[in-house]
Amino acid sequence: MLKINKLSLGTAKLGMSEYGHSDGSVLLNPINFIKRSLDFGIRFIDTSPGYGNSEKIIGKALPLSNITPVISTKIDNLKPNESETPELMLKSINESTHNLNVGIDICYLHQNSIEIISDKHVHKGIELLKNSNLIKEVGTSVYTKEELIYTLECGVYDWIQIPINILDTSFYQIVNNYDSQIKVAARSVFLQGAILNDEWARSKIDKHTELIKALDQVKELCACYGITMPQLSVAYLSSLKRINQVIIGTISGDKIRENISSTEIKLNEQLSDSIKKIGRTSKSWSNPRNW
Repeated sequence: MLKINKLSLGTAKLGMSEYGHSDGSVLLNPINFIKRSLDFGIRFIDTSPGYGNSEKIIGKALPLSNITPVISTKIDNLKPNESETPELMLKSINESTHNLNVGIDICYLHQNSIEIISDKHVHKGIELLKNSNLIKEVGTSVYTKEELIYTLECGVYDWIQIPINILDTSFYQIVNNYDSQIKVAARSVFLQGAILNDEWARSKIDKHTELIKALDQVKELCACYGITMPQLSVAYLSSLKRINQVIIGTISGDKIRENISSTEIKLNEQLSDSIKKIGRTSKSWSNPRNW
């Protein structure tokens, strides 16, 4: 029996090939890729109506497998203080359910500000979706500490997606200091590929000097402990107790298997402590909104 791991397949690149850094791979059979990912051990899939046709691809792939993963999708483009918001949320989730051909476990408010996640009409929409049994749980996908703290304190949400990587774990430190039952999904774990490609980081991120300096520190640690950057990233984040899912965006079956193997790596305590020290302070360059 396959060991259940924390990895969630992020499907932004499934429907948007230009998303983040690309190694040039072309996915010829996306439906088969989803099925193979489940065979390899993926048990969580994260998608969105904003990810091109990824929901429809997933919906075609799931009936071909005898494995039923936990599915999370998102609601985008909401406006604050709009009375029709609950109906818009209902429409979005109904369309996603139709495309996915399966029930939705988690619904996230995607790339939305504090004005959205705290809006009374949005909260009514959440209640409507849950009472209609269209979703099981709801969460936010945050970019700022204000959004993070509101989600942790308001009592409305079951999940939160936070940006976290081995260079910046500051959001995780905040979550860890709260006595909260909220479940946590780690996203942007490779910083959209910047952690794995220096040249791409230099071309994409204006304030990349400090990023490159931090990367060089981690590269030295990798060389010292005989581990690769992708292995360290996945192993470290998977080891954090408050993390329930680690979202990995890839269209490579080989990388799926490599990442699953990385979740089983037991890191040296000194290495973990070094990464904790590097990542515990907030960095402006780790937020794509600042790029």
